Amino acid sequence: MPEPTRAAPPSSASRARRSPDRLFAQTLGFTAGALAVLALPQLPALQWLLALSVPALLPWRFRSLYAVTLLGALLTFWHAQQRLGERWPDARSGDEMALQGSIVSLPDAEVADALRRAGDDPPNGEPDNRHTWHFLFAPDADALAEGVPSRIRTSWYRSEAELKGGQCWRFTLRLRAPHGSLNPGGADYEEWLFRQGIGASATVREAAPCEIADGHRLLRLRQAITDRIHGWLPDHPAEPLIAALTVADKTGLRQSDWDVFRQTGTVHLMVIAGLHVGFVAAFAFWLCRWLWSLSPRLCLRLPAQRAGLAGSVIVAIAYALLADLDAPVLRATLMLVTLAAAAWVGGLARPSRALALAWLIVVGSDPLGLLAPGLWLSFGAVAAILYLNAGARGVQGYWRELMQLQVLLSLALAPLTLFFFQGASWIGPLANLLALPTMALLLPALLSVLLLASIWPAAGVPALKFVADAIDWAFRGLQWIAAHAPQAWLPASAQPAALLLAVLGVVLLCAPRGVPLRRLALLCFVPMLWPAPQAPQRGFELTALDVGQGLAVVVRTAHHAMLFDAGPAYDEGFDAGRSVVVPYLLHQGLRRLDLMMISHADLDHRGGAPAVRHWIDVVEERGAMAGTPCAAGQSWQWDGVQFSVLNGPPPLLESSPELPAGTDTDAVIAQKKPSRSRSHNNEGCVLRIAVGGHAALLPADIERGSESQLLAAMPELLKADVLLAPHHGSKTSSTPEFVSAVAPQLVIFPAGMRNQFKHPRAEVVARYAAAGAQMLMTGHSGAISLRVDPEAGLEDVQEWRRQAPRLWSAAILPVPTDNE
Repeated sequence: MPEPTRAAPPSSASRARRSPDRLFAQTLGFTAGALAVLALPQLPALQWLLALSVPALLPWRFRSLYAVTLLGALLTFWHAQQRLGERWPDARSGDEMALQGSIVSLPDAEVADALRRAGDDPPNGEPDNRHTWHFLFAPDADALAEGVPSRIRTSWYRSEAELKGGQCWRFTLRLRAPHGSLNPGGADYEEWLFRQGIGASATVREAAPCEIADGHRLLRLRQAITDRIHGWLPDHPAEPLIAALTVADKTGLRQSDWDVFRQTGTVHLMVIAGLHVGFVAAFAFWLCRWLWSLSPRLCLRLPAQRAGLAGSVIVAIAYALLADLDAPVLRATLMLVTLAAAAWVGGLARPSRALALAWLIVVGSDPLGLLAPGLWLSFGAVAAILYLNAGARGVQGYWRELMQLQVLLSLALAPLTLFFFQGASWIGPLANLLALPTMALLLPALLSVLLLASIWPAAGVPALKFVADAIDWAFRGLQWIAAHAPQAWLPASAQPAALLLAVLGVVLLCAPRGVPLRRLALLCFVPMLWPAPQAPQRGFELTALDVGQGLAVVVRTAHHAMLFDAGPAYDEGFDAGRSVVVPYLLHQGLRRLDLMMISHADLDHRGGAPAVRHWIDVVEERGAMAGTPCAAGQSWQWDGVQFSVLNGPPPLLESSPELPAGTDTDAVIAQKKPSRSRSHNNEGCVLRIAVGGHAALLPADIERGSESQLLAAMPELLKADVLLAPHHGSKTSSTPEFVSAVAPQLVIFPAGMRNQFKHPRAEVVARYAAAGAQMLMTGHSGAISLRVDPEAGLEDVQEWRRQAPRLWSAAILPVPTDNE
């Protein structure tokens, strides 16, 4: 009887072929486990984690993959629990504590005059040259033992002190729990604080310097470099750019600078990350290899290739330390070290395997980094380049091949760009074709001349000024492109399904020739570029956006949309139009507004209008910022919904041929706006929206005087299902007679959480409560949306903070009843 044949053991080649597949599967599993935890509304209980760990102990086919996925979830759980445990509790917001500690960031200074609201008179008629400082403060160990967060985002208003990174201070701080505006499509400030490990925000009440803080040598070195750059290049236009490129000090860059980078698709040039670390490492590799090769004896001990590799890693780490090892820099450095280690042992024959290993190391070291756009964009760019090289289309001219790479790379990253930034730059491939080689030359030159200037100022400072001029010329070139390229930035947003379809289109478009359905790749981008707006079929939809202490309301009918007020904006600071209103409109598939109505000229109502006008097509404007004022008696109808203006102000900006095209209307408004001693709140636009016997009333900031006039002139038009509380719930508004006449089912207070004006006031809240109205507040609930149906009336009231909870989101608090 013949002996049964035994299967031959797998060869080393077959094991090698299976190894990358196993690594990729484990990488995907680890990432999926981490993302699953980050997608939860709150962290699970410990017993659930223990129960999920049992399958990892049992023998089954996919046990190793399950174990890696579970490891990703457990690591993320541990990191998230650490961050959440350091947060200052909501119940203690407003507490004041005396703390000693250190400034652990490069302070950001703003001149106090820049923060003054437009139209306010300066004190004593003289400009205020004091500073407002923003910085990170790290309390000493004694305070940490009392439950104080280890990192506090601190603001010091109207200060005459000169702050430096690494200084020791004794502060009396008013602490607040992490909180920010929350709107569909908008940036999540609370997520940013969570990701950065910032457990509280605070304002300085009292301050006194103490002795020099121990440690923080690296931060003090970065501060010294920043001060030297400022001294070597006083008033040079490129000085903020140089500080950003050397020590990641972006405090000198203005919003207009970021707009240029955004429109030209070159924001990555000013955020030190993988691109900059790669440029510096490549230059160091070339220089070290060349110097090493000059000595045959050294080459016998170590090949010049490996010497260059070691030198590039050392220089890259030094550059990363200068950039404070910020999260993007740390990720890029870890990726470089991993790839360099793979090259040292000959593992770059399979670069995709090295990239997967680098991803595991980076994500494993900080799973919360998965929330950062930079992580996905940097690894996505490298992965796209590897995929494009795998499907290379033969030998072509250098510039043609480089241009093709830029275009395909922009298309490959388009889904991520639209997901994170709600838009893309069509001119970006061309701008980067010019900017990237320029940066590859200027960045190593800049670091070299800075080193020379530190050692030999007589030779280094003139060389630094020459490089600074070159950087300024390059930036002026980007400014020219942004100014002359028509609609360089294409604002857009897309649903997740459309983005996934676009990713499939990227894979097909960049695939080698002969792949089935490759010709249909461009069709996959159509849903992403032209999203379908989601409009109500009948009646109207109203959304009161969370813009802090201000007002911005979007109203939509079946085929029309309008914006009533645009929220606040401050010089070089928060702009509700840019950060809240425009992202929300794009998220809803709206690139066009039929009407923008600004109720009156207060900054918390008109501030965001220029940004809306810049990014959104506004067909018509009425109110304080337009030549056409809103006036009592105006009315129109959209899709069966009646819009009526019950009250309105005189125009602050008249239509006149003396105002040429391109006039800064916001500046004109600021000049014509009355001083704070003369309030024009009572002249604000009051808008009533009605359908089928149901209505919403938007009275802006009117006070008791205007309320009395409306009660006398048109009491029957005040009845409404929904009311935006007048003047944010101030005690100067919402008289008992007005509340009784409106008799709302729902009252929305457009007020910021714990605002300085203590809106809404306790007596106002009590009146609406006595009337039986449901009360919500945008600062607590986030954006509040609702529908008014012609038959059913008020329905589908949604609070965004309740509708889209995340594990780092602040809890929803009730409307305060004790604001006196």
